[in-house]
Amino acid sequence: MPQLKHKVIAWDFDGVLNANVRDGIFLWMTTFEEDTGLSIKSLASYLFSGRFQKAMVGEADLHELVGSWAETEGVPHRAGEVLDYWFDKDHIPDEKTLSLVRHAREAGAINVIATNNEVYRADWIEEMGFGEHMHDVFAAGRMCLAKPDLAYFRHIEEALGYRGRDVILIDDMEENIEAARRHGWDAHLFTPDNHDEVAKAIGL
Repeated sequence: MPQLKHKVIAWDFDGVLNANVRDGIFLWMTTFEEDTGLSIKSLASYLFSGRFQKAMVGEADLHELVGSWAETEGVPHRAGEVLDYWFDKDHIPDEKTLSLVRHAREAGAINVIATNNEVYRADWIEEMGFGEHMHDVFAAGRMCLAKPDLAYFRHIEEALGYRGRDVILIDDMEENIEAARRHGWDAHLFTPDNHDEVAKAIGL
């Protein structure tokens, strides 16, 4: 049995458990316009200029935001289609990472998801089975806190009862890694195809 280095492994979702990001771009966005005939530039500029960030921490509703955008585009009847497309196309499980999660659980680790996602997508993450091998799913929209805010890490500690180097964050964002380390956690920067390094970092 492997000797794990930490009691808790906190896994980021996008770009780590879910292989939906390439070169900083969400893959669903690269096919959106071709598949739907709607403007991804318009959607992105509307959503990701501060509005989605508010939804991410529970200060706005993603369904309402997409509905408002669809109205400005003259296609209010397609708002639900936009969200369905986004979520469906965004489902790209990283089987290598999920294998590490399973092995870590078998070795006694507490696995949790630590993600900057709003409430609807947090629910979707669980519905799609990502929470199957997880002790809990910590999502920014539910917590009203987002990485790299140090309060995000304190919230997880208080919920689990583990602190400092008992916890390691696996994340693909440098700023989140640095914040976790400032808070006293161990942390490892995830990049595509560095699964062997992740395994070593958690003691598998």
